[in-house]
Amino acid sequence: MLQRAAAAAGITGVPVRAAAVKPAEAPRRAGPAGSADSPSDEAPAANRVTAADIEELARRLLDPVSRLIRADMRRGRERTGRLYDGRR
Repeated sequence: MLQRAAAAAGITGVPVRAAAVKPAEAPRRAGPAGSADSPSDEAPAANRVTAADIEELARRLLDPVSRLIRADMRRGRERTGRLYDGRR
């Protein structure tokens, strides 16, 4: 079902996996001294995101997102009757 939804949205060639729903966390409150605890101190090592993970995610998302943006811009030009971008 998830693959059909992705295909209907125009996302093809990208592996789609369902992610487990994370439970909502309680809001953090300031301690008696008035300083809030740092979120990185309490986060488990498995939940930490490194700069390399963000770079890899950005590289993986660049092609599909740019393809969707180009298709949306093309549809907008078709709706207005201008099939070609005048800047090119």
